[in-house]
Amino acid sequence: MGVIRRIAGRSRWLARRLWLIAVAEGAWVSWGHWRRLEPDERERLLKLARKSKGRPSKNLSSSERREAGELLDKLGHLELVGDIAAIVLPFRPLSRLATRIFAGPQKQREAERAALPAGDLAP
Repeated sequence: MGVIRRIAGRSRWLARRLWLIAVAEGAWVSWGHWRRLEPDERERLLKLARKSKGRPSKNLSSSERREAGELLDKLGHLELVGDIAAIVLPFRPLSRLATRIFAGPQKQREAERAALPAGDLAP
C-alpha cells in the first residue's frame, strides 16, 4: 500500500509541473523559429506588428502587408503553430491533424509561388 501511495504522490507532483515543461518546450521551439530571421528582419517584423495594431488590412499598406507576409513565411509561423500544437496536444493523431491544417495553406502558397515566372511577385 505504501508503494502505491508513493507512486501516486510522484504522479501528482509531475502533473502539477508538467505545464511548466510544456511552456519551456514551446518557448524553445518559438526561439528556434525566431532565429530564422536576421536581426534587422526581426526588428522590421516587430515594427510592422506594432503598426498594424492587430488589424493589418486597415493599418498597413499593401506593400507592408506583403512584406509582413514574406517575413512571416520565412519565420515559418504556420509551422510554428503546428509545432506548438504537437507540444500541447499529447494525442499524436490530434497533433498531426492540427499540423496538417495549419501547414496546408503555407505549402499551397509555396507551390503557387514556385509556379510563377521569376519576375512576378505573388499577391
